[in-house]
Amino acid sequence: MNNSLLEQEIALLRQQNADLQQQLAKFTSESSQRISQLEQELREAQQLLQSNSQKELALKASEAELLTLFNAIQDVIIVVDAEGRYLKIAPSCAPSLYKPPTEILGKTAHEVLPTGLADYFVECIQQVLKTQKTVKIEYSLPIGNQEVWFEGSVSTMSENSVVWVARDISDRKATETALRQQEAQYRSIFETVSDGISVIELDTGKLVAANPSLCQMHNYSQAEFMQLSPQDYIHSDCFGLFEEFVNSIRVGDEFHTQAVDIRKDGTCFDIEVTGKLLNYNGKPYALSVVRDISERKQAEQEQRRLLAILEATTDIIGIADVNGNNRYLNQAGQEILGIPPSEIDKFHISELVEPSMLEKLQTESIPTLLEKGVWSGESRLRSRSGEEFPVSQVMIAHKNEQEEIEFLSMIARDIRDRQQIEAQLRQQAKDLAQTLEELQRTQAQMIQAEKMSSLGQLVAGVAHEINNPVNFIHGNLTHLEEHTQDLLQVINLCQSMNLSEFPTLLEEIDLDYIQQDLPKILHSMKIGTQRIRQIVLSLRTFSRMDEAEFKEVDIHEGIDSTLMILQHRLKVKPEFPEIQVMRDYAALPLVECYAGQLNQVLMNILTNAIDALEMGVGKGELAKITIRTSVINSDWVKIAIADNGIGMSEQIQKQIFNPFFTTKPVGKGTGMGMSISYQIITEKHAGKLECYSQPGQGTEFAITIPIRQSNS
Repeated sequence: MNNSLLEQEIALLRQQNADLQQQLAKFTSESSQRISQLEQELREAQQLLQSNSQKELALKASEAELLTLFNAIQDVIIVVDAEGRYLKIAPSCAPSLYKPPTEILGKTAHEVLPTGLADYFVECIQQVLKTQKTVKIEYSLPIGNQEVWFEGSVSTMSENSVVWVARDISDRKATETALRQQEAQYRSIFETVSDGISVIELDTGKLVAANPSLCQMHNYSQAEFMQLSPQDYIHSDCFGLFEEFVNSIRVGDEFHTQAVDIRKDGTCFDIEVTGKLLNYNGKPYALSVVRDISERKQAEQEQRRLLAILEATTDIIGIADVNGNNRYLNQAGQEILGIPPSEIDKFHISELVEPSMLEKLQTESIPTLLEKGVWSGESRLRSRSGEEFPVSQVMIAHKNEQEEIEFLSMIARDIRDRQQIEAQLRQQAKDLAQTLEELQRTQAQMIQAEKMSSLGQLVAGVAHEINNPVNFIHGNLTHLEEHTQDLLQVINLCQSMNLSEFPTLLEEIDLDYIQQDLPKILHSMKIGTQRIRQIVLSLRTFSRMDEAEFKEVDIHEGIDSTLMILQHRLKVKPEFPEIQVMRDYAALPLVECYAGQLNQVLMNILTNAIDALEMGVGKGELAKITIRTSVINSDWVKIAIADNGIGMSEQIQKQIFNPFFTTKPVGKGTGMGMSISYQIITEKHAGKLECYSQPGQGTEFAITIPIRQSNS
């Protein structure tokens, strides 16, 4: 039984083993299939992995290339979200950013940029996100110390972000600005240039453009002128030239000519035309520059007329450059200087100057010419043959608008004949002047002599008439004094008699006062008559005008008599103190002279000295006249009269003895006193009259005359 159970169990086990083997086989089969599938999947996975690795490597390489390119690009590349927040920034664009990247990342545009610009940026970002279209903008930012311009391109990157690419276009902007300025300059030149400029269509000859100057030149408005055809403003005689103009420009040649145009009012004027080819928008046009040369034509005509005049004149006319090289010489100059036409421009102007005048040319003429632009005067020239002759010459330095000398011109006139005539006229004028001066001096002397003669006669007559009664009075004063003393003695005698009525009478007449005062009165009268007699004597001494011969006189007596007459001017006055007179007389012999005329000289000199003192003296000094006399070499006497007045300048001293010269106010002096005095001393007495003076140090007149005259 046990075996049966065992066998059953073994059979069961075998069955189980068979089932297990079957299951194992099935599992093994399934496993093999799975393994094969897995191996296949593994192989496929390995193949996929290998492919992915290759793609990853390629992607990494591509990313590296893109990153290299990204870092190499100098443009600004940033990623921002819809609010304008900076999410990513390309490392290479840091120098072009408004702020460093570290101060920008994570912040919004309003936190980084100026408000106005930030608003504009956010508006662009939102527009791109909304429309999903790229937007291009231009803007500027202050970076560093300059304004930098950018051209930006904003494109979508995701639903909520954009990529912002901006490029620095400052150089382009500067170029555009320069081009605009250049265009404005060209336009300004076109509009303001004085020459007429036009653009002409070659096929039709019609105007495409014309500047204001061209329109004004023809007296048309711009609108009117643009409607004209060439036949309307070109003279009929010049139509052929216009055809040549068009044909030359058509083949690319430049064209130059002179023609005649017509203004709106029908008047004609000369023009100068220059034409060039102008390619505009791929089409050929003629660019024409027209200049009104009417004034130049007139100037050329004037120049021809002037040249005809220059060639016809008998004066020497030449033109030289700034270095003095001759460039033109008229016909008269060629003949006078002996220079053939072939050598006109082959010599220096200094070759024409007489050697003795070269220094004057270099030190006076040329410097004056360069400074003032003109020099005129007399000089001497020398011809090729060696002939030297005087000329009256004018040299002119002609300057341009910049004040630079362009050329020199010279006009010279031969003055040999004129100089001879002038020399004769000068001699005649000199003779006439001397004669006139002599006549004036003689007339003045005659008038003065007549005055002094009349005055002398008057003074002598008055002195004589005064002298007789004064002598009578003076002689009787002695008797009157004696009689008065006798009467006083009688009165004293009566007083001693004790008469009863006498005391009362004495009291009434004040006898004591009369006794004291009466002698004094008589003494004063005697002194007065003596003074009158001295004055009369001085007048008689001074008034020797009728003495026509030399006489021996006392010089001191003449001086004192003159001072006596001038006593009233020497005395103290309310406005001026007394003038002191210092006499330093030497022992003089009697001197032969015309006493009256010498007294006149003394009077003139002393009067001038008083006048000078009344004009002022040195500070702290008293007005003083010093008179010194002396004998010189036993044959001459010297009278020196000096004052301490204001003195005179050297210029006045040189003229002091000239006729009619005076420093006194009009009506106070004739200017003849010192002239006549000089003539009296030098011509009448063969002496000398000299003046010594310095401003502020007074004046001294020295008279020197011989003691004996040679014709005595």
